[in-house]
Amino acid sequence: MVTRRRDQAKRVYFVTDLEGVCGVDDWDPRHASYGSQAQGVYERSEMQRLLTGEINAAADGCLAGGADEILVNDTHGAGRTILVEELRSGVRLYRGTDRPYWLPGFDDSYDALLQVGMHAKSNTPYGTLTHTCTFDVREYRLNGLSVGEMGIAAAIAGYFGVPWVFVSGDLHACREAERLAKGIVTAPVKEGISRQSAVHLSPADARELIRERAAEGVRRAKAIDPVVFKPPYELVVEWRKEVFSKAKVQGPGADFIDERTVRYHGRDLLVVLNHAIHGKRRLPDRHVLSAGWFRP
Repeated sequence: MVTRRRDQAKRVYFVTDLEGVCGVDDWDPRHASYGSQAQGVYERSEMQRLLTGEINAAADGCLAGGADEILVNDTHGAGRTILVEELRSGVRLYRGTDRPYWLPGFDDSYDALLQVGMHAKSNTPYGTLTHTCTFDVREYRLNGLSVGEMGIAAAIAGYFGVPWVFVSGDLHACREAERLAKGIVTAPVKEGISRQSAVHLSPADARELIRERAAEGVRRAKAIDPVVFKPPYELVVEWRKEVFSKAKVQGPGADFIDERTVRYHGRDLLVVLNHAIHGKRRLPDRHVLSAGWFRP
C-alpha cells in the first residue's frame, strides 16, 4: 500500500526511544535491582528529562518547518518515559504498554515520520546501547535486509507511502538510517565508543542541532522517498539462544528454521510485523489504526 503524498509535510508522526538520547549511556534502570531506590529514581528521572527536551526541540523544529500537527509516540519499552507535564504545547502524545500495534494511529494521512532518541541495531560495532527490540534478538532481516527498530518503523511508514525524513541519536544509528533512507536528515547527538560509553554533545547543543535538522527534514519531505519493501514480505528473526518454544510461533505465516530462527511471511507487511513483534496473527480493528481518532 503506497499512496500519493501532499506537497508539504503538515501532519507528522514521532517515534521516540531512550537509548539514543544525548547524555544517556546506560540502560533504563526501571528493572534494575535498585530501580525503586533513590539512585534508580534519580537516574531514570534524568533520562526522562533529557528525552523530553529533545522531543520538544524536534517539535519546535517541525513547527518552524511548516508542520501544524504532531503526534508523539512514546515508543520506549516502558511506554511512559516522556515527562508529560514538560511536553510543549501543540503536540499529542501516545503512551502506554497495552499497544494494539507497533505504530498506533499511523496511516497514510501523515506526511512524514521522524524518529528521536534512536540507537543502532543489534551487533553494531561501537554503538551505544545497541539492541533490536530485546536483548535476546541477534538480528531482524526484512526481505533479506538486516534492519533494526528504526528500519521496522520506516518500513511501516513506507507501506503507507510516508517518508522517513529525520532521525536523532547515536552517530552509528544515524549512519544506519542514512544507508536505509536516501536523503534523510540526521542529527547525531553523541558518538558511541562502546556499548555503554559515548562522547556526548551538551544537551543545549544537542537540542539546537535537533531543532534545526528536524525543521530541515520537514521542509525536504517531498524530496525524500519512502522506504518501501515490496511483497511478498518475509521477516526472519534470529535469536541469541533458544528463547521461544514452537508453540509460540505455530500457525499460518510462521516457520521454525532452527532452534533459534523463526520466519514470518505473507502478502501484507502489517500482518507479518504484527505476528512477529506482537505475537498476534490479526491486525486490530481499523479504527484503532486510523489517524482520525482524537483530533480536536
